[in-house]
Parts: sequence; structure tokens; C-alpha cells
Amino acid sequence: MSGSSDEAITSRLRDAALHRVSLSAANEMGRVNAWIVDDDPLTLVDAGTRGPGAIEALDAGFRAIGRRVEDVGLVVLTHQHTDHLGLVAEVVRRSGADVAAFGSIGPYLGDFEAEAALDRAFMADLLRRHGATDEAVAGNTAGWAAFHRVGEAATVTVPLAAGSRLTLRDRTLEVLHRPGHSETDVLLVDAERRMLLGGDHLLRAVPSVPVRDRPLPAGDGARPYVPEVDDVAVTVRYRESLRATRPLPVDLVLPGHGGAFADPAAVVVSHLERQRSDAEGLLRRAGAEPFTAAGLATEIWPQAPATLAHVLLSSVLGGLGLLRADGLVETLPPDDAGVVRFVAPTAG
Repeated sequence: MSGSSDEAITSRLRDAALHRVSLSAANEMGRVNAWIVDDDPLTLVDAGTRGPGAIEALDAGFRAIGRRVEDVGLVVLTHQHTDHLGLVAEVVRRSGADVAAFGSIGPYLGDFEAEAALDRAFMADLLRRHGATDEAVAGNTAGWAAFHRVGEAATVTVPLAAGSRLTLRDRTLEVLHRPGHSETDVLLVDAERRMLLGGDHLLRAVPSVPVRDRPLPAGDGARPYVPEVDDVAVTVRYRESLRATRPLPVDLVLPGHGGAFADPAAVVVSHLERQRSDAEGLLRRAGAEPFTAAGLATEIWPQAPATLAHVLLSSVLGGLGLLRADGLVETLPPDDAGVVRFVAPTAG
């Protein structure tokens, strides 16, 4: 892009009437972005968490531009993760705003407490299937139960599908489905301004964790597709999504975490290389004997708290998926206890 300094980016955001509000993520990410699009309708992209001080921080963000939460006419969600949807219901209560989200988020958000409990049960089964200890399973479940408490149910009134368009007074945002970090990741592309609101699909410093989410059914308006049920396919799918993003005619990304950044194509290339490098690191650790993904995660991060067990397992499973796609790792049939192991035939 022409002029990629912080000052140039700030100027472009100001000219586009885009404003970042940094909120507590209530997880290991620390902070999460809500983006105000000062247009008609006044639009909020993502809504942080429902933790202490969160709504006050959001109020302050609107006051800084002379607007109010009560003025919001549309909330748009980039994906289903709790750190991006926690304040939706409160914003709707105060403003009466519509809520737009990828179709399968509709039933998920509409019965959030029950769906979050299903998420925790899915994670527990996944961890056991890949060799995690009872302690790790219990700690992960407790951690996610606390995290889910900063979310709240809300009603999606504008279901989105891949290729949908959100037309505001001064801009049109095209919706592109980019599964990988989650089942429901979308990009909101402003082609005229060569910008995109990227959620967690594309962050600046490192690739997002390819989270092994519970597959969600397609909701109203969602493009029908069969969610991938293979545990190790998450990074392969994320890699495909990144490759689809690379040629987009945009040069500025407004991410879900961290500041806006330029040259997304170069960031995609860097992330693809990082994914490959991380997978090669897993292969070097694997050895010649069969191993579990949870065991490998514990070897890599021996001091990690149990609350991160699912996230770290997802990272390892994703890397193993890349290695399997290259013929470097094989998945063995589950043993009598239902535990899945892997083997690297060429290692050792």
C-alpha cells in the first residue's frame, strides 16, 4: 500500500470513519478489538466479553467519537468465539440493533449457555480421545466454563452466507467465509477502500490457533456444507483459507486482536511458512514410536496450565494434519480405550 506507517494507517482509518475499541478478552489473548463503523446504520463489528468494566469501556469508545451505544443499528460478528460476542445482548438491549452473523452462529448464540456446555463436552471427548489426563480434561473444562460466563445469548436477525453483502450508507461489506481458526470465521471486505475486517482469521504477528471446534450445523442463510469431522484437518483447512485470502485486492486489515496492519499478502506468506515450520518441529519431536497428540503437547509445553489443554491440543493436531497431508505422519486406529495415536514412519 502507499504509505504503510502508523500515521498513514491512522489517517486511512479516520478517513474511513473506523474506530478501534480495545476490550478485555478474558482469555490468554489479553485484549480483543471491537470496531466501530461510523456509518448509517452505526455498526459495531464484534463485541468483546461481558467481563467487569467491559460495557463501560465500550461506552467510552463511543463517547470518544461523539456517539452512544444506544445509537448502534447493527452488530456484526466475525466468528463464534466468546471473546467476540459477549456484549452483543447488552448492546441490543440498549439500542435495539440488528445482529448479523454467519448462519450457523444463529442457533449457537440463540441458546448460548446450552451450546457452550456442548462445546465443553466436545472438548473433553477430544482431549480423552487424544490421550489427555483426567486432570487436564477437568482443568480445561473448568477454565472454559469460566470463559463462557463472559458470554450471553442473543438473537441473530440478519443471517449471513458466503457472498452476502452488508450495504451501509457509505460502504458495502462483502462476506467471505474463511474457516480454520473457527468453524465460522468470516472476512468483511470493503473493496472500494481496499480494507477488510478480519476477526481472528488474519492477525499480524503469528497465525491464529486452528481451534478444533465442535462442528456446527448450517443455520438459516448459511451456505450448505459438511463440516470437517477429522480432528487433524484444522490447519489444512486454515491453510486453504489463508491461500484464498492472499490474492484479495486489499492492503489494510482491521484484525480481532492488535492494531490495523498493511500488506496482508505478505502476512499470509509469513503465516504459511510459520505453519510449515511448526509442523516440521513437531516431526522432529515425534520420534519413531507411536505417540498421542496430548502427550506431544505436554512435551512441548510442560508448564502450561490445564485450562489451555484444548487450545494446545488443537495446535498440535493442526500440525499433525499438515504432516499427514505430506505423507510424513500416519493416524493409527483407536486402541481398546478409544485413544488415537500417530506414528511418523520416517522418524528416528
